[in-house]
Amino acid sequence: MSQTVEEQEQEKNMDKKETAEEEREKMLNAENTKHASKPVADLEIEENHQKRKIPIGGIKMPGFCRSKSKETNKDDNVKSTDKVNAEPGLAISKDKEQNPPSNEVSINVEKESKEKESSRGIFRAMKLPLASVFPRKKKQETGEHDIVGLASVETLGDVAEKVPAADDAGMETVRLDGNAFNADDPPKPHSFVVCLSAARRNLFVTVSTLLILITVIVIICVACVGPRYVLLEPPLKDGKYILAPTSCGLVEGILEDGGYAFRGIPYAVPPISNRRWQPAEPLRRIENCWTGTYSAHNNSIHCWQFDSSGRISGTEDCLKLDVFTPKVDTRNPLPVVVMIGAETLNGGSPGVMQPSSKLARVREIVFVRPNFRMGVFGFLAAEPLSRTTHPPTSGNYGLSDIIVALKWIQNNIHHFGGCKNNVTIWGHRAGGTLVTTLIGARKANDLFARAWISSSSAIFPGEELSKSEKSNEVFLNATRCSDAACLRSKDPEELMNAVPSSWLIGNVELPEPKEAGITNAKHEWLVKDGSIIQEHVGEIWTKQDLKVKIVIGTTAQSGTPVKYLSSNSTLEADQVNKIVRESLLGTNGLADEALRRYNSTLKGLATMISDIRVVCPLLTIANMKTNIPFYVRTRPRGETLADPDSDAAAILGSYTPRTVEEKRHVDAMQKFFNRFVWFGEVTQADPRGAKRILIVDQDIHTENDYPNCDFWINKNIAPKYGRVD
Repeated sequence: MSQTVEEQEQEKNMDKKETAEEEREKMLNAENTKHASKPVADLEIEENHQKRKIPIGGIKMPGFCRSKSKETNKDDNVKSTDKVNAEPGLAISKDKEQNPPSNEVSINVEKESKEKESSRGIFRAMKLPLASVFPRKKKQETGEHDIVGLASVETLGDVAEKVPAADDAGMETVRLDGNAFNADDPPKPHSFVVCLSAARRNLFVTVSTLLILITVIVIICVACVGPRYVLLEPPLKDGKYILAPTSCGLVEGILEDGGYAFRGIPYAVPPISNRRWQPAEPLRRIENCWTGTYSAHNNSIHCWQFDSSGRISGTEDCLKLDVFTPKVDTRNPLPVVVMIGAETLNGGSPGVMQPSSKLARVREIVFVRPNFRMGVFGFLAAEPLSRTTHPPTSGNYGLSDIIVALKWIQNNIHHFGGCKNNVTIWGHRAGGTLVTTLIGARKANDLFARAWISSSSAIFPGEELSKSEKSNEVFLNATRCSDAACLRSKDPEELMNAVPSSWLIGNVELPEPKEAGITNAKHEWLVKDGSIIQEHVGEIWTKQDLKVKIVIGTTAQSGTPVKYLSSNSTLEADQVNKIVRESLLGTNGLADEALRRYNSTLKGLATMISDIRVVCPLLTIANMKTNIPFYVRTRPRGETLADPDSDAAAILGSYTPRTVEEKRHVDAMQKFFNRFVWFGEVTQADPRGAKRILIVDQDIHTENDYPNCDFWINKNIAPKYGRVD
């Protein structure tokens, strides 16, 4: 009976063991299934999850709550069964070691864990650099929770932090004081990592702050690394004097009306002694320059000339120029206007062409006004003078002066705030005649970009040098000289007094009958010298494509004799009729038609004279090219007449307009001139060339032609009887 009871108990124990083994196997299979189904990211999160700490005295026992381990504990297969049996009620029976199924399951679990660990290593290596900089968020923030399962005695050691010491019973304990130092505790994150974590949480604020910081850094770098101008405006000396360098030395100007004036700067070797009647020579040699600083404070004396009353004045050492500029530095160079003014080639220079510092400041333009030789000193062509040069030539010395002045501007004007590539040469009256001649001169090529010609002559030299020399023998006879040495030894005033009176231009009125049968009735100062003027100006303009932009114009009464310009001058209708009928017009049977076209008044007579002598001859010059605008100022200065200088005076602002209409006219004239100087444009002109005659009154409007000019041109009155300067 007892045997039977023991066998029953053994069978029961065996049943219990089998049941325990089956439950064990089910539990391990379930755990392996969960590990295999977890994605790599979850495994990595679980791997990095901090282990729980168990209070001191907590005993490893089956069923104790813990976080699941990533790997199977390797000690499961090597722990002693005897030690487990020493912990009754807390360990599994020794028989599990002898159970082949459980061993195979344990080995399979270990292999699978190693394979998963090796596959996760690649991803861990790829993510390590970023993970080391950007720490993962806590599981509490992502909503994840610890996965809790049952831990055996063998696997519990992987979770709890063991205390190295163990008691006699072999029961291990863990620390309760989590704040105590432990070498295995993870180190606290660096402050830089904390800042990066905060930046990630506030991404918008971080990016905005970085953009603002980068912008500030860029602005500071640009300000520090930007262009450096070594030369700003030089400091003033004593509050009014300023220095500027030139190719021959320093010059000292003066502050006036918010601008700067440099007066009397030498630009060529003085044409005295043996250099009389020699082409102008630039200041190339050091012995021709000055030492120290040249004081350019006072007005220079003009060259020898006759004034309107016939008086003589001037000096031979006159090749100097004036510069008026709003600034003295090389930054942002301004346009340059070179002013060539003279009433005739005998004198009247500079006339109305006198700029100022205030004008330069208001217009933001650099003005240059050079002196040049005139009369016999500037244009005498004589055989004794031709013999002293090689190749033989003489005359046009005044033109050589202007060319050298333009070269000085090219070399030095940038020190005075001017742009050498934006130079406009403006010639008025006889100065306009010289400018017209220089447009086609080879020696003046590339020295200026634009030309403004007002009220000039349209008659140019057409004779050979030998004929001009022959016609000038009357002057040599008056001086009683036959060679150049004699002429150069004469006193300047003696030479001026030897000029024939017929060479001086007086009041030019309507053509006289005697002019019809006399060729070359007027003396021509300009000559085809073969050096500067090589062919007739008209031929040059016809053949060549001119490199410079040009504007030509005049006033409606530009040829008015001086005696009619007085405000007290009056003429009755019968007086006007008598003057017209006694002129060449009456002789040619044109008086009635002329009086019909122009009324019998002083203004009508002045307009008729101006059309024949100035306006219509100039229009023939402008018509040689289709791209040359031609203007006529019709608005009078004062009460009745648009005098010869009224257009230049309006441009320079040298007279005060009294009415609203005059103010509008002056404003229109100045804008017209300034835009051409700055940009080379005439916006009012027809680009096709059909309507390019600009009538300047209160405003500017265009016309196809100018009244009455076709009539005088068809009757061969214009330009044949045009004024000669």
